[in-house]
Amino acid sequence: MRVVKIVLCGEGGVGKTSLAHRFTKGVFPRDIRLTVGIEHFTKVVKIAGENLKVVLWDLGGEYRFRFLAPVFLRGACGGVFVFDVTRVSTLYKLNEWLDIFRQYVGEVPSVLVGNKIDLKNLRNVDRERAEKYAVSRGFLGYYETSAKNNEGVDEPFIALLEAIVRYT
Repeated sequence: MRVVKIVLCGEGGVGKTSLAHRFTKGVFPRDIRLTVGIEHFTKVVKIAGENLKVVLWDLGGEYRFRFLAPVFLRGACGGVFVFDVTRVSTLYKLNEWLDIFRQYVGEVPSVLVGNKIDLKNLRNVDRERAEKYAVSRGFLGYYETSAKNNEGVDEPFIALLEAIVRYT
């Protein structure tokens, strides 16, 4: 079975770990804390008739963990870049993550994910702004999710895996 490494990138508190839990285990952890260092999640997914062992690497989003980026990114086949739709700064901080990602991994497929869409009254990044950002930075696409409510969680991962299978 082919192993596919996907890295989750973004600032602390945007919901990377919650998305990983929801995608791989089907649950939303209520007592989650900020990731310290790196966490791994796995799931077997069938794409285009091929079983893939997907390994999600989740790096703590705080700046103090950036020194782990070269190890974290090495061998990645794709990236999921996550921001919190209630915090504009988390979208634009992805510029730093994307530059580091491309420095160590190159031009592999990646998707942009706006998480926490369940917080409608607190939303500060509209879909149009995020879609424009996705196009300007060369993402395969933009997806909106709520890990809490299990909305749209599978779509960015499946789209990314389909692209990885197509290009490799």
